[in-house]
Amino acid sequence: MQHKIGIYVRVSTEEQSQIADGSLESQQHRVRSFVEVKNLQEKNWGKIVETYIDDGYSAKNTNRPAYQRMLKDIRSGRISLILITDLSRLSRSISDFCVLLKDLEKYKAKFLSIKEQFDTSTPAGEMMIFNMINLAQFERRQTSERISLNFHSRAMRGLVNGGSPILGFDKDPTNPGRLVVNEDEAKMIRYIFDLYLEVGSLSQTTKRLNDEKINRKANEKQTARHVAAGRWTVVAVQRLLKNFAYVGMREVNKGNIDEQASSLKAWQQYQLVKASWPAIVDKKVFDQVQKAIEQAKESERKRISGSENRVFLASGFLRCGHCHRALFGQSAHGRNQVHRYYAHKTSIGEKLDCPIRRIPADEVENAIIQYLDQVILSVGHLDKVETNIEKSLGVNQSASVAKKEQVERSISKITGEIDSVFRILSSFTDGSAGGDLVRERLQTLAVKKRDLEKELEDLVHNGSFCVDTKEVIKVIEERVLEFKRGWKKATAILQKRLLRKIFHQLFLTECGLDVYYPLGEDSKDCGNDSKTKRPSGVNPDGLLFPFRRPAVGLPFAGSSIVTVGGPDRDRTCDALTASQVLYQLSYRPT
Repeated sequence: MQHKIGIYVRVSTEEQSQIADGSLESQQHRVRSFVEVKNLQEKNWGKIVETYIDDGYSAKNTNRPAYQRMLKDIRSGRISLILITDLSRLSRSISDFCVLLKDLEKYKAKFLSIKEQFDTSTPAGEMMIFNMINLAQFERRQTSERISLNFHSRAMRGLVNGGSPILGFDKDPTNPGRLVVNEDEAKMIRYIFDLYLEVGSLSQTTKRLNDEKINRKANEKQTARHVAAGRWTVVAVQRLLKNFAYVGMREVNKGNIDEQASSLKAWQQYQLVKASWPAIVDKKVFDQVQKAIEQAKESERKRISGSENRVFLASGFLRCGHCHRALFGQSAHGRNQVHRYYAHKTSIGEKLDCPIRRIPADEVENAIIQYLDQVILSVGHLDKVETNIEKSLGVNQSASVAKKEQVERSISKITGEIDSVFRILSSFTDGSAGGDLVRERLQTLAVKKRDLEKELEDLVHNGSFCVDTKEVIKVIEERVLEFKRGWKKATAILQKRLLRKIFHQLFLTECGLDVYYPLGEDSKDCGNDSKTKRPSGVNPDGLLFPFRRPAVGLPFAGSSIVTVGGPDRDRTCDALTASQVLYQLSYRPT
């Protein structure tokens, strides 16, 4: 039986993944040459179905996109043989390798390493395979420990191990491990410490800094909206005030500060050592600030422990349909009762430019529960949802398939060219002028191929040709039935979990709620139609399908959760007719 081969190649960041003839391209060429020879020796030995490339990923775990895609293809039967240059490309962990072997046995698949070629059908061969993986794991851990010891040694000398300089300091141009004082910023730091002692509140300190236009230090690597705007947040102010760097101290292994020292090795334990840069804040002032922060934190702990714990069922998956930011549960104390709302979480000094403000939580939650309890399993409703999903998928399906086939042909053509160039390169001696030209050509082809493979991966990831809509509807139905069975007896926390399994996200607009369903844990993201702006923060492993469009004006005040047909989202609320609305629930976004 002909093998359906999946080539797996990998390089870690330490191996300089961009060097074509030393890593990725070399691995692929060796594997393809091996397949050619095997097919000559044994007719129809195997056919290469797919190439899986993890560029810049370590083999210490299985958190590798191409590796996970390869496992899915094994389970689906698309490939039956994993072909690699050597075992270390596949795994450097005994536990991960054991899991892989079980999966291969379960789905009647195999793997073959060109370098080792051990026969795992015999006890001796199996033992040798595990010994090789064990050595690879040992090598990885030894390297990791060696790097950690080097970082620890530098930290104990008061040096920094990379990263951007903090406010008040710049990197020493002669030694990147040292910091030098930025006098202008140092004045700002001292002012911030004095300001906190004056007002005694993180929130008030933050407000004053923003009002006085004292900006944070610019950092090109950070893209958070507050950093980009130079705006202070309470968390940023607290982090600055608690930073020992300002009193000339260096925290070593800060991440292990709460760990028991006896359970850690000496080079893993938290320590406070003298830094290689001078202090810019007086130690007495710093200690006063730490004491004030701890007292405020203790007071807040007592307040929270004595307050009522309120659960907001839609927190975590309710978002604003206009700005795509999350809506969080909030409460306000009225004269006679506590009012619960969903609203944007804003930082001090941030202006909210969004037509949606705060929404009564009870109305949103009651509408969602009523929808699940009375509507979603009503006769024909899920059929309409399935139809709408199919329409949404069909918008660009044919174009996606055609583009995917075109990119696959281009990759195949370039792969053939690379193989030819490799054969030419083998005829030149090292350092020859001709060899250098061939290597340059090889590098160019490698870059083109890498770009095409990235484009193909994006197409597969976002393509609509990978979804079984009937399976999607079946999963939705099963989860709604689970909701119906467990809702009444469940605690508030468990009720929230039940809802979270059904809905991926809900988007709130002036017209009501857009409902998004997950396709399932193993589904690829097939995207929305081209006219829909995909919200930021969407989990790429859980596809979102809008089955609701803007609702028609209702005879009662307000709008509703609705389900309407058709994939386009350009129609306004007034443009719809009552016949287009499949279902409505009374809901009033205020």
